[in-house]
Amino acid sequence: MTTPLERNDRYIREFVEALHICPYAKTCRESGKLVRRVVERAEDVLAEAQAIEAMPDDSVEVALLIFPNARADGVESARAFESFCADLRPSLTRFYCVAFHPDLPRDLFDAHRAVQFIRRSPDPTIQMVRASVLKAVRGTDEGTKVIDPSKLSLEQLMAISSPLSLADRIADANLQTIHREGPDHIDRLLSEFRR
Repeated sequence: MTTPLERNDRYIREFVEALHICPYAKTCRESGKLVRRVVERAEDVLAEAQAIEAMPDDSVEVALLIFPNARADGVESARAFESFCADLRPSLTRFYCVAFHPDLPRDLFDAHRAVQFIRRSPDPTIQMVRASVLKAVRGTDEGTKVIDPSKLSLEQLMAISSPLSLADRIADANLQTIHREGPDHIDRLLSEFRR
């Protein structure tokens, strides 16, 4: 049996990074700004989240609170975990959070509904993303920005010229990836990480 961190590591490296599900995941991990904590008891979530929020801004961009003992026995448990995550949100002042769960539905009707499918983590997990990082990545509509295109990746250049929001572009790319790789293959891959 693997540990929660081993399972999460496989999910990050062999799925999120390997299939380019999140264009920022590898950089975040390699820069040391990804923090992962295994939380054994649900009642410890607030203390863990507050400890993450207390960390210096430049030390963490994304935190994963992994709950190996949380229920993972079907869609109802996934919905309960989403509610658990939603209950945490009002307590956070510097981070946004979203639930990942192995039993989230496989709904590929459109790009936004498919997001739940790719959030099928090996263990129920709360992803916390620093609000200032999201704002910087998304940009603002406050005036004109001068940029040096030679310092941007192809993805960043495409983002500048695209009228779609960052979330829309990532969701569309992920749905294309799911169709390219095959939903059944993705399903099997995600299931393997749970072992």
